[in-house]
Amino acid sequence: MSQLLAATLDGNLAEIVSNLSTLMDSFWIYIVLAMAAVVVVWGAYIGIRVAIANRNEDKINARGMVKSLIIGIIIMFVIAMGAPLLINGLSAWVGIA
Repeated sequence: MSQLLAATLDGNLAEIVSNLSTLMDSFWIYIVLAMAAVVVVWGAYIGIRVAIANRNEDKINARGMVKSLIIGIIIMFVIAMGAPLLINGLSAWVGIA
């Protein structure tokens, strides 16, 4: 009974990983374009805030926003590079690849 359950679980996991890989392959370019658009729009907003900052408090807040933007870009890059590696690792673990 446990062998049947393990075989069914492996089959289901293999199917999930396969579907996830197909989904990532089909939507990957759109995800990257959406992230790039968000970075460009938010970067322009922050650039305008930096340009019109007159008081020291506004300048400090604008610098903090720039730091947050850079940290966000780094996090998005790590996620964008890590997601396919994670899916490939799951594929190898299940034994699909």
